Amino acid sequence: MLKICEIFHSIQGESSFAGQPCTFVRLTGCNLRCIWCDTKYAYDEGRLYSIDEILCQVEAIGCRLVEITGGEPMCQAPEVCELMDRLIQRGYTVLLETNGSRTLEQVPEQVHRIIDLKPPKSMTTHDKKVWQSYAENWRNTDEIKCVVADREDFEWCLQKLSEYQLFGRVIIHFSPVWGKLSPEVLAEWICASKLPIRLNLQIQKVIWNPEKRGV
Repeated sequence: MLKICEIFHSIQGESSFAGQPCTFVRLTGCNLRCIWCDTKYAYDEGRLYSIDEILCQVEAIGCRLVEITGGEPMCQAPEVCELMDRLIQRGYTVLLETNGSRTLEQVPEQVHRIIDLKPPKSMTTHDKKVWQSYAENWRNTDEIKCVVADREDFEWCLQKLSEYQLFGRVIIHFSPVWGKLSPEVLAEWICASKLPIRLNLQIQKVIWNPEKRGV
């Protein structure tokens, strides 16, 4: 059984899959309290579903791209890994959006892992252990997402990405905190850095009201 906050069909707003129709399975619960979190309702809301019930709803939507998100999905491991494995077996392309604070070793190889790198300003208390447990276990299909509020966040992320030698190994996205940092300013910083970074915008917030749920 998995506690699910919501299952819905929308447009993928972030990552290298941005712009594609996608089915989202949002799990309940998170072990972090990020200041900029826009899905705080997923901390507690939801009900228990069997994996078969989840698969039935996903199949009824009929979209071959599925993202497992939260909250923090890996708080419900190993059951969430079984869900991803069964989706893979049925021919779905599966994305996992994770805050990077839990081990990802059990995640099936075919899953595209989108892993957050949390700069200090994103959390009231910064956990230095985040990422340390699997710093050497990156996959070629992994994507790193850095949500930055200012220049200090930007430089901190550059330092960490260099420390882990991730430039050129995985896709790296930088996103501005919505309403806090101008995308134009972030774009200028990225261009000036001369590094292989993608500007990542939450296009669902451009299409719909930023407060709208189920998109």
